[in-house]
This record gives sequence, structure tokens and C-alpha cells, in this order.
Amino acid sequence: MTQLKLIKLVYIAYGWYLALKNERLFDEPIQAWKHGPVIRSLYDEFKHFGKQPIEGRSQDLDLDTWDIAEPRVTSSDLDTNIILNKVWASYRGFTAWDLREKTHEKDGPWYRVYKEGSQDIELKDKDIKEHYEFKIAAYLNAIETRN
Repeated sequence: MTQLKLIKLVYIAYGWYLALKNERLFDEPIQAWKHGPVIRSLYDEFKHFGKQPIEGRSQDLDLDTWDIAEPRVTSSDLDTNIILNKVWASYRGFTAWDLREKTHEKDGPWYRVYKEGSQDIELKDKDIKEHYEFKIAAYLNAIETRN
């Protein structure tokens, strides 16, 4: 897993979560960069790996106790775990570059706001939600058509 693939998968999970739950998966804004949507904290956490596979997990430092922990979704958060597992099952076979191309779709959320050379323009949740509502409907329709 490279940082580019991780960032794209987390963005897609954010879109699915927003479309299905009408809630944000996390509070951080998603920015439009040259290679698509970016979650800045993920980029900063893993940028030192460059194009190489990520070797290690994210860690949080509790400034009160100085304990270090790996961030996790609790097992009791069933909806989040179901959505994350479905996104992983649906997109894990794509390369980082495939996912980059998917996030660059014409008239998609990134496409609507990106300005060449800018890294601080935020994607609009409304656009992300609409985009993934359409994607999920198409996904479900494809499954239904197969059966």
C-alpha cells in the first residue's frame, strides 16, 4: 500500500460514508491537489515513504499521558466497519494510479474545484455526497443486473 493509494481509498471511504450515512467520516477537509483529493494529515503522516510501500502504521501520541497508540475504528462502530470493509473489498484490486484516475473524473468533486498549482482548495461535501450517491446506485444496479 502506497501513500497515494491509501489517500485515495480513504477519500473514497469518506464519499461512501457521506452518501450512506449523511455524515462525515472525519472532520478534516479534503483538498484538491494535482493528483486528486488529499487528506493533508494522511499525506503528512506517510509522505516520507514517497512512492514506496508504507512500512508501518500511523501512531497517535497522547500529550497528557505520553502514551502512543495506533488509531483504530472500534469494533462496536458497526456501520463504519461495514462501509470501510465494503470500500476495501470493492477497490483493493485497483492500483494507486487507477484510483487517482477515478478521482479525476470529469465533473467529479475534484474536477469541479481544482486549480492548477493550488493545494488548499477544499472539495465540497455536497459534491462528494452527490457523486458517491450516484456511484453507489450504479454499483448496486450492476450487482442487481448480475443476479
